[in-house]
Formats: sequence, C-alpha cells, structure tokens
Amino acid sequence: MKKILALITVLAMVFCFVGCGNSAKIIVAEKESAGEEVAKELDGYEYTAVDTQAKAIMEVASGTADAAIIDYVTSIGSIGKGTDYENVVVDGEGYEPENYGIAFRKGSDVTAKVNEAIATLKENGKLNEIAKKYKLDELILANDKFDAFKQSEKDSDWEYIKNKGELVIGITYFAPMNYENEAGELVGFETEFAKAVCEVLGVNAKFQEINWSAKETELAAKNIDCIWNGMTITEERSEAMSITIPYMQNKQVMVVKEK
Repeated sequence: MKKILALITVLAMVFCFVGCGNSAKIIVAEKESAGEEVAKELDGYEYTAVDTQAKAIMEVASGTADAAIIDYVTSIGSIGKGTDYENVVVDGEGYEPENYGIAFRKGSDVTAKVNEAIATLKENGKLNEIAKKYKLDELILANDKFDAFKQSEKDSDWEYIKNKGELVIGITYFAPMNYENEAGELVGFETEFAKAVCEVLGVNAKFQEINWSAKETELAAKNIDCIWNGMTITEERSEAMSITIPYMQNKQVMVVKEK
C-alpha cells in the first residue's frame, strides 16, 4: 500500500512539473533593443531574443511566440488589416514614451550642424511631409533648443565629412524607417529624412547596414559617421556619444495574435 501511495505521489509531482513548470508564455524582442529591456521585466513570460523586429512579428504570427515587444513606429503599417500580418495586433496602450535621436561621435561638431538642418526641415514643413507619407506625422518632435554650430578648432568632424563629401549613415533594416521596396530600392522615413538633411548640409547620404550590437564600435572607428536608425535616446548613450535633439517620439508596444 505504501508503495502504491509513493508511486501516486511521484506521478502527481511529474504531472505538476509538466503541467505547471511550463506555464510561462513566450515573449520575443529584438536583441539589445529597447523592447528587450521591457520584455525582460514582464512577469509571466519567458523571454527569447530574436535578430530583428520583423522576426519578432513573424514569431507571433506563426504561433511560436505568444507575444512580442516592438517599436510603436514599427507596428504602424506592418501589422493589422491590409498588411502581411493581419492576424497580429497591438495589445494595450504601450509602455513609457521614448525619443529618437541621431548619434555622432562624442564631442562631434556635426551634431549642431545637423540640429540646424533638422530645424530648417521642421520650419519649412519638409520633415512633416516625409513623416506623413509613412503615417508618422503625429509623432514628430524637433522642438528642443540647441547650441549654434561652432566648428571645432582641432579634429573637426564637420571638416572631415565636408571634405569627403558624404555622410556615412549606419542603419539596420526595419519598416517604416529603412527598408527595401519591391523594386529593391532603399526607402523609409529615416532614409528620406537623412537624404533631406544631407541636402541641406550639401553632402551625399551614404547608407551602410550595421550590426546593431556593434553600433558604438562602428561609430568610434569611423566606419560610419552617425547612427540614424530609430535610436532611443538614453542617459548611457548620451554620455558615450553626441546626440541630436529628439526628432520623434516612440514607445514600446506588445503585439499578439488576434483571437
């Protein structure tokens, strides 16, 4: 009798382990993104990193993940009715607002130069015109004050960029910021915005895909001249790099498969 009771107890423990131990839902987010920071803090979810936000959405759509944390700007036009992911929707109101900025090397005098160009595009309506094309016009900021441009007397970043005639822009591919259309052309809000700024500056825009986790290294090594890729402004990044005024507001949102 004791052996039977012991066996029942063991079986009960096994069933509990199988049924209860895997009760956490799977949530995904892009590695080393603002979404990852949110996903890791959520109770009741087991976090898994993926390479891109597009992959995160795909995991939810296919049912291999219960939820994903992505940029709100990415959700616009990428999920829901009229998209390839009609069965994926935003769940809830989203998390804390965050602002996007463009990062240059620490102490770079190009930052002020670009701030002036952003202000020009905001004033003449070009910035809002580009944003409206991608349904992002309600998120535009570019209202902060900034220091006037003053060229550095030594090791001027602006002189370096002006002399070579191009601004090398570090990006990753994700809609609606930087992505390829059906014709294989690079398009998106950031793509057009960067080209417009470069036109004001009088230099060419050269886009270079980077590994997001190595962005600071790429910038410091002068493999790129700036990080212009829906980059959230944080205190840590502001200490390590020179960042422009915020030009767009974003937030992280949870997306799930529609029931």
